[in-house]
Amino acid sequence: MRFLKTLAMAAIGVVLSTAAGEAHAQVTAYAPGQGAVNSVAVAIDVRASVSGRCGFTAGGAPTGSISQTDFDRTGFSRDFAISMNCTVASRVAVSSRNGGLAAEVAASDGYAITAPYTVALRMVADNGAAAEASCAAETLGAAGGCSFAGVASSTNGLRLAGAATKTNGSYLRVSAPAYTGTAPLVAGRYADTLSVTISVAP
Repeated sequence: MRFLKTLAMAAIGVVLSTAAGEAHAQVTAYAPGQGAVNSVAVAIDVRASVSGRCGFTAGGAPTGSISQTDFDRTGFSRDFAISMNCTVASRVAVSSRNGGLAAEVAASDGYAITAPYTVALRMVADNGAAAEASCAAETLGAAGGCSFAGVASSTNGLRLAGAATKTNGSYLRVSAPAYTGTAPLVAGRYADTLSVTISVAP
């Protein structure tokens, strides 16, 4: 024990005397058997991931309305712009509340109270790829048969294969020619509401 204590004092003495002198060389002393300090390399593997996101940009969801007088004689067509913020493939789906333009008045014998119209989707990716389809409003129910009817999910809706993070010309179009049904439309106001949803697609 005394031997180790003496060695420790000697090492301190060397360090102190070196610091007090004018020489700039560094002197390091080790006790016998201690040797140089070992250097050990440790590898740390750091991994992380970023999930794909998909939605409408601020103000980018299709919104608005149409007010068309005598649409049964003139027809109508209007585009509603869509701006998406999807870093991966996406799906867009549309549902219709009434399955057509429904009259806001009561039914009357010999008159029709629902007018058909068409909903079209066009989606454009950042790389220029596009997906488009159109369906009659009456097919936009849960079992209506339209390829993009209902609520968007990873398996339901019109699929756009590429990322879409810019304003690329995507839109939803509602249109109808002049009415040609066998029963005339009852006079009054007609309306429908479309709901548009978007989802990440694999």
